Amino acid sequence: MRNELLTWFAREGLLLSDIVTGAEDPENDEIKVTLKAPIVALSRTSSDFRECPDPVLFGYPESSLEMMELEDMHQFVYEWFEKAVQAGMARCFVCNKVLDMGEEKPWDAIFVTEQLYCWLLAHYDCKRYLNRDIKGRNPFEVQAQPPEFFEIGVI
Repeated sequence: MRNELLTWFAREGLLLSDIVTGAEDPENDEIKVTLKAPIVALSRTSSDFRECPDPVLFGYPESSLEMMELEDMHQFVYEWFEKAVQAGMARCFVCNKVLDMGEEKPWDAIFVTEQLYCWLLAHYDCKRYLNRDIKGRNPFEVQAQPPEFFEIGVI
């Protein structure tokens, strides 16, 4: 992940941190700080977690992050999810069924802010069970892969 995107997440207050100390050897006491940026989930399967797509790498101008607000990032991630759904890669986080665009698009992108920062997809009818499926997930145990590249229309 580019430093500029990490800086943007820090500016928005969206970096999680984990601090571990090596208390076993007081003479060589080491403090390890890990920062975790928001991720996207194509499904609830651990292999379907991705790093957040970087708007600049998808054709947005270099200065776009400076002007971008959280609502703009939500819109960008939503557009990325739409492309993933069209490619048949996305599943409902709750029921694990493959999502499609359908006539009325029966799913929504959700930004989870409790326990982890993560954008994910769920059917409208499945949303009420989302907390059950998120519970117990540790963001520092999630290994996110790089995001797929899709053509996203830049305005």
